[in-house]
Amino acid sequence: MFRSFRSRAVLWFGVLALAVTAALAAQLGRMMSAQLQRDRGEALQVLAQSIGALLAEGLHERLREVELLAHSREVQRLGLDPAAWADELTRLQRSRPHYAWIGVTDAAGTVLAATGNLLVGQSVAERPWFRGAVKGSYLGEPRPGRLPAALPPPRPADDPLRLIDVAAPLRDASGTTIGTLGVHGDWAWARDAIGALRGERQRDTGVQVFIVDRAGRVIHHPAGPEAGAAPAPGEPTPERPRLLRWSDGALHLTAAAPMPARGPHTDLGWTVLVRQPAELALAAAAEAERAVWLAGGAAVVVGMLLAWLLAGRFGRPLAQIASAARRIQAGDLATPIPVSRRSSELEQLSTALSGMTERLVGRERALTEANERLEARVAERTDALATANAALGRLAHLDGLTGLPNRRAADARIDAELARQRRHGGCVALLLVDIDHFKRLNDSHGHDVGDMVLRAAAERLQAGLRESDFCARFGGEEFVVLLPETDPAGARAAAEKLRGAIGLLMPEPVGRVTASIGVAVSCGAEGEPSSLLLERADGALYRAKAHGRDRVELAA
Repeated sequence: MFRSFRSRAVLWFGVLALAVTAALAAQLGRMMSAQLQRDRGEALQVLAQSIGALLAEGLHERLREVELLAHSREVQRLGLDPAAWADELTRLQRSRPHYAWIGVTDAAGTVLAATGNLLVGQSVAERPWFRGAVKGSYLGEPRPGRLPAALPPPRPADDPLRLIDVAAPLRDASGTTIGTLGVHGDWAWARDAIGALRGERQRDTGVQVFIVDRAGRVIHHPAGPEAGAAPAPGEPTPERPRLLRWSDGALHLTAAAPMPARGPHTDLGWTVLVRQPAELALAAAAEAERAVWLAGGAAVVVGMLLAWLLAGRFGRPLAQIASAARRIQAGDLATPIPVSRRSSELEQLSTALSGMTERLVGRERALTEANERLEARVAERTDALATANAALGRLAHLDGLTGLPNRRAADARIDAELARQRRHGGCVALLLVDIDHFKRLNDSHGHDVGDMVLRAAAERLQAGLRESDFCARFGGEEFVVLLPETDPAGARAAAEKLRGAIGLLMPEPVGRVTASIGVAVSCGAEGEPSSLLLERADGALYRAKAHGRDRVELAA
């Protein structure tokens, strides 16, 4: 049905309409994707900047808070009295729940007092926060925490404790550093602040916040399966919001904002990354594209229905003409061609077909007679060609000079004999026979004499073989002999017999001609490939030539 004019017209109309719909949907999708990427990217950028500013302010407040505590008159009054500090630290932690640990050390780094008595009496001289606090105020980066479970509030398994170290020096009235005040702040305050800024709606749309340090390491990430996510290796931090490939292989709309520094101690070089899965960020574009496809598909169906009706009106006369033409083709030459007046083109077509039918009747008779004559001639030539092909097939496997099988026939026979040996076992012997000094004979007496020698050698080889043996001209002055069911001793005896037969006197002016023979025998059910058998026989022939010619050598 898809070969009719009507079907093809409807099909082409549908294809064209679908192409237009696809182009419109793709263009609309691209435009909306670009607009959404700009709009959503700006929103993510604002969120990243807000989080960066909030974190910078929070870190500055915590550093300032510790500095004020360390420099307060109350602290100077307490000095380094561990008993006095124990009560003060308990009160401080009660009023500041985001401090997971607070401790006081002397100038050598020994912990004098601490919340929960953790690390009391131990040295923290090698801790970065102590070394930094001795020189001045210190603010570290988030790190995994290992405090007793009773100190911080309970946490879910996917949200382990992370601490940020803040420390300041303790000085006496003269300004001399007598110790340090160190605080391990719970990083949960930053997670809570980020969650508050992000809001429920952005959480539902897959917005996630990451923080990377100056070296590009992720120091804050969402809890759950995304904990190990990071920008894909080689992806630079985006200067403006764009689609970025992450380590999980997915595309995310990503915005970045550096965390501003409120002072030299809070200039940590952090960058806030806010990402949203591309399919969620650009979901509106995909929905608009689907809507265009639905509307376009409905329009295509309606249009194809109208095209079907219109094509039927104009295609019906063509179908009638085609039906009449088929009857004429079937032999009903009296069938008239219907004439349609709906268009001048159809009228011209029907008139032309009518005239053409009359001419075809006469030509058909002439063609029938010509075909009969041609079929008779083809049959004669087919028989002659079959005869010639059979002769060519025979010649393709025979040597034209000696009448023996040629190299092609020899290769096939060797492969067949070795295959038979692998099936049934036993031995197969292969002899390579080479006429000695044949080139000198050719140069001395001419090629006609050389051809006579080759024919005589072929006759003597054939005469000395059994019916089951096989002899072929292998090329030049070389012959190959295949002896089935022949062990090494029998092969050597047969080779000596053939060497003696060739060594008889030839007619003048040749005289005595000798041959060297290399013998290789394959025994056992496993057998060996024909190439290896020929190689071994050739090596034996080479030894026979090297040892003086007119001799038989058996391959190892």
